[in-house]
Amino acid sequence: MLSRKRPSAVHKRVRRAILIALAVIVALSVFIEFAVKTQLTDVIETELKALSERAANSAVTAYLSEHPEVGDSLTALNLSDSGCVTSITSDPSVINRFKAEIAELTQDNIDALSQQEGVIVPLGSFSGLVFFANVGPAVRMEIGTRQTVSCTLHSAFESAGINQTLHHIFLTVDVELTVYNPFRIAHAIHITTDFEIAQTVVVGSVPNYGIGSLIP
Repeated sequence: MLSRKRPSAVHKRVRRAILIALAVIVALSVFIEFAVKTQLTDVIETELKALSERAANSAVTAYLSEHPEVGDSLTALNLSDSGCVTSITSDPSVINRFKAEIAELTQDNIDALSQQEGVIVPLGSFSGLVFFANVGPAVRMEIGTRQTVSCTLHSAFESAGINQTLHHIFLTVDVELTVYNPFRIAHAIHITTDFEIAQTVVVGSVPNYGIGSLIP
């Protein structure tokens, strides 16, 4: 009668070690997914918001430096003989070109900053523990993103004293980022930055319908 060979003590120890190693790997995977990833997501999101804001700031600053006349070309105030503002006119082609160029510059800046600087994450953030989130040396992570940038313009009037009004032109840059590397963040990251493009002093009264009027 054949007898079944029992596993040796060495085989038992090897099998036990393999099972323990697998259990540790599974536990670490769960910890990284639910703790470390959550911690890193918060840090990466904060860093990318700051990066996007710097990208938009650089784009607008560079464009206005190269085109200082753009504020005057966006709109024109039409005045009556008595000096009152009767209407605001604008050239849609000028406005659309301005918005498109700012959006393109912002996208290029985000790509450049993402590649050159990446995102700086404190080493303690990889622990997944809030207490160590900002502890340890900085670790540079290269982040892969896709971004959508849109720009809107609007004008507004503000009282500047007796018979004087300030006409402001504002630009709003909206950035939506999708992160796909080193791990995908489920939600999009949004950043909105406002800039004042031009300011004009209007002498005379401004009609009510002109207050906060939108630029087409």
